[in-house]
Amino acid sequence: MMKRTLLMGAGVVLSVAVSAQNQSWTATDINGTTHSIADYLAEGKTVLVDVSAHWCGPCWAWHGSKIMDKLYHEFGPDGTGDLMIFFVDGDANSSMTLLQGGTGSQGDWTEGGTTPYPIIGPNGQGSTLRQIYGTQAYPTLYMHCPGSSAGVEIDREATWQEFLTSWRSACPAAFNNGAIDAHLLSSNAAEVCPGESPSTEVFNQGTGALTAATLLLKQNGNVVETLNWTGSIAPFSSQEVTFESTSLTTPQVYDMEVVVANDANPNGNIEEDVAYAIAPNAPSTLVTLELRTDNYATETTWKLFNASGAVVAQDPAGNYANNQTYTYNWTLDPTSCYRFEIYDSYGDGICCTYGQGYYRIRNTNGTPVNFVTGGEFGGLDRRSFQSATSVGISENTLDESMLVYPNPSTGLLMLDLGKAGVATAELFNGLGERVLVNNLQATGVRTMDLSGLANGIYVLNVMADGLQATRTITLNK
Repeated sequence: MMKRTLLMGAGVVLSVAVSAQNQSWTATDINGTTHSIADYLAEGKTVLVDVSAHWCGPCWAWHGSKIMDKLYHEFGPDGTGDLMIFFVDGDANSSMTLLQGGTGSQGDWTEGGTTPYPIIGPNGQGSTLRQIYGTQAYPTLYMHCPGSSAGVEIDREATWQEFLTSWRSACPAAFNNGAIDAHLLSSNAAEVCPGESPSTEVFNQGTGALTAATLLLKQNGNVVETLNWTGSIAPFSSQEVTFESTSLTTPQVYDMEVVVANDANPNGNIEEDVAYAIAPNAPSTLVTLELRTDNYATETTWKLFNASGAVVAQDPAGNYANNQTYTYNWTLDPTSCYRFEIYDSYGDGICCTYGQGYYRIRNTNGTPVNFVTGGEFGGLDRRSFQSATSVGISENTLDESMLVYPNPSTGLLMLDLGKAGVATAELFNGLGERVLVNNLQATGVRTMDLSGLANGIYVLNVMADGLQATRTITLNK
């Protein structure tokens, strides 16, 4: 299945070109930087050009998959330096207003650096490139191999690994690397269970097997763990390596580095600012998964793993129906931690271009609290959560002693947690969505700033020392 929008207009033939030849262009991006494709190709880079349109739904879905972001991060200028990517808004009316989400656009294509590579579009720059390529459907991707101005159309893939395989097939000369070439793949911000260890993914971009490396875990410039790894990673494969001597009990940020003797290309060997958060607590051991499918429900599957990595629940056999809601009730081990994974085989998640799909994991009984939610992702979304420790009312000293004031609050909330140590405070809105989380490191009275939230009723959930307490908060600024 290929989700694309054919161009409709005078003189446009509704067919899809399979290749284009001899595109040598110079264009200026939205930041005023001029790019010559010939310069990048002469440097031995592969150039990937995404010709899309600000109003195009399939383009927005592809953009939201973050696959090209991943490729650019790993293999672009801040990674191994082998790849350059351009996003081209080919519509003749392209403007900064439209690229930033103005009326008629799918959304903000530039928001928060969500497109880390250059954007070309306004002032006729994008439409000129569309004409050079002869693009007849959005989005269309063109790949230029090093040293060649001939751009060949390539398919979008569901995962960045599949895209890498297509890249290697289309441009084999781009991968004439040395025998030894290690690289660290980016580690996205993760939710982990207390006691878990940080990890990194070692990628072998060399032509021979990678059998040894030194891995450094750093914090604030200091090495906190050195790991001498041995094993065997085949070319263009990866392996997750865990820093087992480091245990996570509070949110932390690390830098990671791989050091290999005779590394042919040390670019991309450092991964900075890898953030770890502690997984949220389930309100109780009885929880419900609510799943709403999109227009392509057959692409959706999911699994629930326990702390041992065993699958304890998963989607039923057969395909889901489009735009339907399904619910599943789970009884959790009260002292365990779980990982929920949801997959989209096309790589564009379940929201929001092709239907308003979502997933919500909430408590089964009482006021619904959705402590895990999502829907906008690429091919995979992974979330962890803890099952609340089973504690009797008489034993829950946190619930008995916790004072929250003033309530109603005008924006600043005070939490007196008594003798409790490090605490995590989560705030949920009336829809059960988690809207704020604070990791409270101090002792005694702690504070939460709610001034950025809308007035209304919220549920406050506090976890400390293995205990949990909940309060209803009214915000009236």
